[in-house]
Amino acid sequence: MDKAVIVADDSMIIKNIVEKALQNDYIVLKASNGKEAIDYITKKEYNIVCMLLDLNMPEYDGFMVLNYFKNNNLFKRIPISIISGDDTKETIDRAFTYDIIDMLNKPFSSDNIKSIVDKMISLNN
Repeated sequence: MDKAVIVADDSMIIKNIVEKALQNDYIVLKASNGKEAIDYITKKEYNIVCMLLDLNMPEYDGFMVLNYFKNNNLFKRIPISIISGDDTKETIDRAFTYDIIDMLNKPFSSDNIKSIVDKMISLNN
């Protein structure tokens, strides 16, 4: 089964940047909110190797996804890095109370995306 990366972000532009950066190596599963991201995980149709997660999304935000991961002990199985435009100290500190790998502030480049995905996968092996 091909390896898949979830990008959970309500911005189509961000999802397309991530897809373009990773399309040669991974299936990119696009979620517009946290509920869609969790649905990908619970369906178990893909070999999900990591997730790029925005914190500010409609319906289910990133912190709801982080709570879901914490309550279901999923951080070891699917590593998460945050992609966010909110780089306030309060938000960063709150995000790092969870077992995330890293945080990437918007705007970012394709190289940034590849590096953070490589980092998540190498730390999880």
